Amino acid sequence: MSGVPLELVKYDVPTGKFIVGKEALEVLRKVKAPLGVVAVCGRARQGKSFILNQLLQQTSGHGFTVGPTHRPCTKGLWMWSSPQKRVAPDGSESYLVLLDTEGIDAYDQTAQYSTQIFSLAVLLSCLFVYNHMGGIDESALDRLSLVTEMTKHIRVRAGQGDDASLGEFTPAFLWLLRDFYLKLEEEEGRKISARDYLETALAPVAGEGPSVKAKNDIRASIKSLFPDRDCYALVRPMNDEKALANLDNVPKDQLRPEFREGVAALVRNIFHKAQPKRFGNGLMTGPVLAGLVDAYVTAINNGAVPTIATAWQGVAESESRRAGDAAEKAYRDAFNPECCAEESALLAEHTRCLEIARAVFTDIAVGEESIRKAHEAKFLHSVEGYYKDLSKRKLAEAASHVNEMLYKANIAITKAARGGSSLSMMQGELAKFIEEYAATATGPTKWEKLAEFLKETYPALANEAISKAEAGSKAKVAEAQAQLEDARAALAAAEARCASVEAAHKDASHEASSLRAQINALQSQVATLTAELEIATSRAAALEAQLRDTAQGAEARMAAAEAEAEARVRAAEEAAARRTAEAQAHISAEAARASTLGAEVAALTAKLSSLDGQVAGLTSEVAEWRSRYNGAVEERVKVMAERDAARDQLHALTAERESAARERGVAVMQLAELRARVEAGEAHKADLQARLDAMIAEAQAARDAALNARAAANENSAAALIARARQSRLDQGKDQEVGGLADGFDRMSIKELQELLVGGAHEGEVWKLTNRKPAPKKGDWVELARALMGGQHA
Repeated sequence: MSGVPLELVKYDVPTGKFIVGKEALEVLRKVKAPLGVVAVCGRARQGKSFILNQLLQQTSGHGFTVGPTHRPCTKGLWMWSSPQKRVAPDGSESYLVLLDTEGIDAYDQTAQYSTQIFSLAVLLSCLFVYNHMGGIDESALDRLSLVTEMTKHIRVRAGQGDDASLGEFTPAFLWLLRDFYLKLEEEEGRKISARDYLETALAPVAGEGPSVKAKNDIRASIKSLFPDRDCYALVRPMNDEKALANLDNVPKDQLRPEFREGVAALVRNIFHKAQPKRFGNGLMTGPVLAGLVDAYVTAINNGAVPTIATAWQGVAESESRRAGDAAEKAYRDAFNPECCAEESALLAEHTRCLEIARAVFTDIAVGEESIRKAHEAKFLHSVEGYYKDLSKRKLAEAASHVNEMLYKANIAITKAARGGSSLSMMQGELAKFIEEYAATATGPTKWEKLAEFLKETYPALANEAISKAEAGSKAKVAEAQAQLEDARAALAAAEARCASVEAAHKDASHEASSLRAQINALQSQVATLTAELEIATSRAAALEAQLRDTAQGAEARMAAAEAEAEARVRAAEEAAARRTAEAQAHISAEAARASTLGAEVAALTAKLSSLDGQVAGLTSEVAEWRSRYNGAVEERVKVMAERDAARDQLHALTAERESAARERGVAVMQLAELRARVEAGEAHKADLQARLDAMIAEAQAARDAALNARAAANENSAAALIARARQSRLDQGKDQEVGGLADGFDRMSIKELQELLVGGAHEGEVWKLTNRKPAPKKGDWVELARALMGGQHA
């Protein structure tokens, strides 16, 4: 097993004191598990270190030193730097520490020194191996006379004068017989065990006298000090004396088989017996062993009697105290300074750190439960105080931050409201602030302060904004209504003008229609006359054709019937002449009639031309009226467009008003909800206020009780002071007002003073005074107002 020997206890010759090895103690303090201690003690140069190396399974040069000379190799107490880990059948772990003690009865030792080394080994170990060469005889027992001396210098408890109960707290005792050559059998030849051999050797010696009494005292002391005792014998390993001087370097196959088997059995026996030591409910661990070493060495150096109970209790007290300090430090180190300043978050962090601290305490604390509980309670009380102070500070910081945020929000929203922002804009700003507030503000008063802020600030500002919005809406509606009335009047005028134009147009249309009817009638007459003229012309042409035909016929008949009678020719000529005359007369008549008709047609044509002129004039007038009508129509369209625009504007204003009404309804609902929350907060606040009032009443009652006793004694002196003050005022002049009342600040409320200062751009000074501890009074506000605005206000 790797490791090196460490000096646990050494003797300082110049001072005559024992010194504890710090490195060894540090190794022990790291072993938190149960710890068994095996100490090997005996005369110098008899192979103690060899037995320890067998337990370590180390060879010479790698374990405890085995020297080849007569000089002792070990001084004081030494321990192996690496405790051996052991696992029990039930799976529990423990460790084993091996101690090598300086040989007793060395030539350079005193009896007191040997007793002290022996006592330390016994007090610290759970298995004490006494290494002895040869059998148990009177000489061997006499060498253990220091046991008798040791019992005189060790007590279980302070004030206890005997060693009756000392054996309950001493280690198991194993007397190891080296190079044992005797046969373990009785006189009758019956074989006995090494334990029986030991008990036989410890039996009282018969007889009387001082020497017999001394022998029996040694035996009684050994049996009393070591009630759990055993004996084990090892044969001589080999016969080569030179090789025995360096036994660790001798190969195992050169050792006697009986010796090898005996060593293996011895190692198993030691491991079995080396169980962690107990004292009451306390179990030996590395820190306990380190504390016991320090306690026992301190007692021996001070010349005191080592007291087992006191040492264990002292170690338990010391380790539990150290555990409490370490736990408190672990708690403080683990506590997150950036923890959210919410009671639940702080409590959760406190619980988390408390679990860490408890684990640290449990890991270090040892001893009786009452001792551990006492120191645990002490460290818990300390961390509770730390937690309360830290929580109080963080909650106070959170409350201050909340006040600062609300103060700035109040100024911003007030400016927005007075700057003409709409309710929706204010609500947007407020929602943005609440979102930021919810994300950054902390503390138990977070929502209560917000509710109070909203209750005191928002309704008034919202009502003001709503009133402004309503006034603006009313003005816009009135303006729109006026514009609508103007548009309606303009529309009525335009419609009147349109009606007049339409009437004139209708009259012109009627007249034009009448003229057109007359023209059409005249044209119809002209057409009729023209048709009649054409008929007469066609008749004249027909008559002329008929005449030509008749003449041609007559000529033909005359040509054909020239021979016929001349009478018929003449008759025919006469008839023809008559008919021609008639025809000509008729033609003349028809021509006259046609001429008359032509005159009539010319007259009608002239009249038609005149009518056409009139129609042209009327058409021009109609065109003019049509132009006017089109202008009127365009004007009407324009007026109607203006009317439609006015109607659209009216509809927009109406929609805006309805939207404002809806927003107001939402605001009213939100306000009602906030008021409900505020009322719930007010109820909680009232309950807290009642409790606070009760506490204040108790405090005031106690204060009044104390002050009443002083009031009588101070009354006369106070009256005298007041009289002197009044006389001083009279001396200064009655025309001056005390306290500067002339500036008017004293007659203003705190809120009025704050608003005055904020209006004067002194927000920073107002904020500082608001958050000052203790809370400012009215006089402080008056003084600040005079300092900052005295000249302006005057």
